[in-house]
Amino acid sequence: MIDAETWPNNANANLELLICDVDQLKSKSVGYEKTMWERIGTELEKVNVETLGFDHPICSRVLDIKSKPFTEMPGSLCNIFKELFKKYRLDHNDTIIDTCKEFIHNEESKINLDEDLHDVKFEKWLDTSEKL
Repeated sequence: MIDAETWPNNANANLELLICDVDQLKSKSVGYEKTMWERIGTELEKVNVETLGFDHPICSRVLDIKSKPFTEMPGSLCNIFKELFKKYRLDHNDTIIDTCKEFIHNEESKINLDEDLHDVKFEKWLDTSEKL
């Protein structure tokens, strides 16, 4: 459940934990790998979660190679991360996939296509905090 008023606090807490995780990885690394973690740490220090939005991976303490800070890093550093990523990648798991599909289906079933959305404003919540 997302609370429109408190999500930035939760996201900032997750960002701080992510920065701590990256700092630990920096201290355990050498060479190009250390350079990569230093660069990621520097980029994370610049992040303002409110400009990312509540569903950005960083707000959930997740580094995603398809999002900042990776999209702004040299390809050589991204390649190092891709190699490291293989260590942590989950194997195919039908239970997790089925659970995700069920969650998505349940969320899609809540969408009311008959709702009049002609006056929706950019970056404004459609629902109240309580409903969210």
